[in-house]
Amino acid sequence: MSNKDDSTLTWREVATNLQAKGLTEDEIFERIWRDYSNKFRGEESGRRSLKRYLHSHANPGNSPKSFEDNVTEMKGTIRKKAERSKEREAVVMKAATDIIIDGVIDVINSREHYQPKYLEFTHNVKYSEETIVLMISDIQAGTYISKESTGGLNEYNWAVLEKQFDALFYGLEEIVTRHKMVAPINNLHVHLIGDIVEGWDIFKGQTHSIDHDIAHQVLDIVDLIADFLDRTRTLFKHIHIVGVPGNHGRIGRRGENLHYVNFDYIVYKFVEKTLKNYPEFTWQISESWWQVDSIYDYNFLMFHGDDIRGWQGVPYYGIDRAAKNYRELLELLGIRYDYMEIGHFHMPSELSGVTTEKFINGCWPGGTIFSMKGLGAANTPSQKLFAVHPKQGVTYRYPIRLVVNKEEIDANRREERKKK
Repeated sequence: MSNKDDSTLTWREVATNLQAKGLTEDEIFERIWRDYSNKFRGEESGRRSLKRYLHSHANPGNSPKSFEDNVTEMKGTIRKKAERSKEREAVVMKAATDIIIDGVIDVINSREHYQPKYLEFTHNVKYSEETIVLMISDIQAGTYISKESTGGLNEYNWAVLEKQFDALFYGLEEIVTRHKMVAPINNLHVHLIGDIVEGWDIFKGQTHSIDHDIAHQVLDIVDLIADFLDRTRTLFKHIHIVGVPGNHGRIGRRGENLHYVNFDYIVYKFVEKTLKNYPEFTWQISESWWQVDSIYDYNFLMFHGDDIRGWQGVPYYGIDRAAKNYRELLELLGIRYDYMEIGHFHMPSELSGVTTEKFINGCWPGGTIFSMKGLGAANTPSQKLFAVHPKQGVTYRYPIRLVVNKEEIDANRREERKKK
């Protein structure tokens, strides 16, 4: 060991002294480089020279490091570098966030305090009159679904149907009465969209799933619809009825007769004749399979929908394609429509579009043996109601649930049997 003063020692002598004291190569390297770096010709060459010297003059008393020791040392070095890098990133992120927050606070503090402008209730709005539309379709009057055949999942018969007309009116009455507290409502448009009767020979074996023959289906459903419309005169000043036929009411096989050779069409004309002396009613019943009803500046296209092909549910693509096709067809007559209404699929839905909204109505029977057994699907019986605003178009819409108290029906049926 040299006895020279530290200031006169060369960097090699200092390195030797530090090695003798047991310092590690990294510690010696940092010490030498800090104090003697000016004595090296080039930074990179100087670093390499110092590293070689420290390795070549290692303390012979220390055994050389093993491969595992070198790996461990390298892992520590890498870990330290990674930690320093993460710390730098955290510092940068924190600094950037503080700058943004400080800037936002400065902007907020520089703004004048908000002064309320509306100190008193000054609204004196006169709400526009609205028109109610009630979609009625897929009654399939005459359908018979027994509780036993569905294992208790559903039941539908003429007694249930009569109660459903009560449910439909009470639902309509409650909704309209509530909304009349806000805006005037004087007009009702009833859109009859087909499958009013179940029919007679639409599919094989149909006669085993009906409780009314076709003649009584027509005559009795006319009475129920006429009675329902008569009751609506207590809620509205004017009722406009529009009708299109469905596929269940057709007479003969598919394509055998013209589309208006249909029991639905007969029902509509019969109801019109029944209520002809009531000035509150106006009628739009034609031999066409489609109709357009105008409410304010909005046109509503309606047809049953049985020509739209689908399987297991609502054929959304087919409905969208039909909407586009009808738009092109009606342009030939200079007619444009804003909303489309269909039935047939028994699954209440609403489909939005760029220029047209489509409404799919529910049904009255709910789940049939075919839908539940074949598709595992059933829907709560319902019909759609919506309001039309002069400026906003269709606004609020409701499904009127046709759920009835079947225990009450059973009790009435037992009483009738006793009388007999």
